Amino acid sequence: MPGRSSCADRPRRTCPRGLSMPLYLQPSELEAGMRLAKPVICDRRVLLPAGRVLNPAEIDNLRKQYPRANIYILDPVLDEWARFQDDSRDSTVALAAREKLVDALSGVREKFASRMSLRGMSLRGVHEALAYITQYLQQHPDATAMVMPSGKDGGYLIEHPANVFYLSLVVGNAVRGLAQHDLARRSSLRSYSRARFPVNLTPLGLAALFMDVALWPLEKVFEHPGPLSAEERQIVAEHPAASAATLPPDTPEAVAEIILRHHENMDGTGYPGGLTGEAIPLFARILRIADAFDAATSRRVFREAKSAPRALWEMTVGPYAQFYDPVVLKIFGSVVQPFPIGAKVRLACGRYGVVVRFGERFSLLPEVIIAFDENGQRLPRGKLEGPFKLDRRPDIRIAAYEGEDISDLYNSGTWYSSIEVPYPASFETLFESLYP
Repeated sequence: MPGRSSCADRPRRTCPRGLSMPLYLQPSELEAGMRLAKPVICDRRVLLPAGRVLNPAEIDNLRKQYPRANIYILDPVLDEWARFQDDSRDSTVALAAREKLVDALSGVREKFASRMSLRGMSLRGVHEALAYITQYLQQHPDATAMVMPSGKDGGYLIEHPANVFYLSLVVGNAVRGLAQHDLARRSSLRSYSRARFPVNLTPLGLAALFMDVALWPLEKVFEHPGPLSAEERQIVAEHPAASAATLPPDTPEAVAEIILRHHENMDGTGYPGGLTGEAIPLFARILRIADAFDAATSRRVFREAKSAPRALWEMTVGPYAQFYDPVVLKIFGSVVQPFPIGAKVRLACGRYGVVVRFGERFSLLPEVIIAFDENGQRLPRGKLEGPFKLDRRPDIRIAAYEGEDISDLYNSGTWYSSIEVPYPASFETLFESLYP
């Protein structure tokens, strides 16, 4: 069962009165007359401005052309009923960090294409992006990781490392905070003690950005995923060592080791060395989790991709947990948020709830209010219920989110699963090589 870590005790930011926290909806849930709380943006282009009252034609266009767009709707009734947790700060930084990294890596990618080497290359943009997010984490140690697209499309091999960089640093920062508290004195957490945990997160960030540079020659394969050829499978299998070998000579020595080990598994089933447990560098263990999660949820690239809630469950309490560091998983499961504040979720009772706060112990168990009936229609003020913390109300469970039935994640027989599955001995597709 996911335990409480120090990061779960951090203070929660609530939305101050006067600042509206919008309802987060999919285009399929929109109705004429709703007013946009934020602009609708796709590929850096503003489709509809904030404050726009939606009409049927605009809703129809969003549903056809942008079915997975992020739509934020003003809802003064819910604002009056509950104080929403304010996630605007983290979401703004998440978006800015990813955009900076996509821009920086796009420049590196262009130069790499002609030289096939990073040696002697200026990485100024990369270091600027690294400084931006590390400074933010120093100032805001309670930061959460927001599951959201960057808004810039640089291709999978640019978007993926940017996402993994962001996830890795937020999780690494939380692990560092754990190491600096009394929790690290527990016998199960001795390897995370302050004396042994690296203070500087720069090697982790750099490793995340350059872990897959050896896969760049396979860029077209990522654009049209399918069975790999024997030559392509070999490139994928050798990419940790090949990526580590391409680093500039002034890169910190630890970066190459982290990259080399970022596909090792805690149970010894990973590659290239089959290392186990603490023989795997801690930063490599963090990178392993962030890399797998982002790959698993990259729906634009992989047909086999999963939703964020399902991937998070499979990795943390489901059948794949054995492959990852258990302490890092607990922290990952508390800081990575698959349900945005304001998300509308269908509950097992048939009615719909709205997420008002992130889960304290586990992000799959947020705090919700029941605000819509079985048909998705707003309940009268007098019939609104909550807020309820789902980790304290086992009778209330999420059944569906963004059109996906996820009720099986909350069934008593599978919720804290001890089922183990063997790690694949080989892979045929790119997705199989990245997840679990």
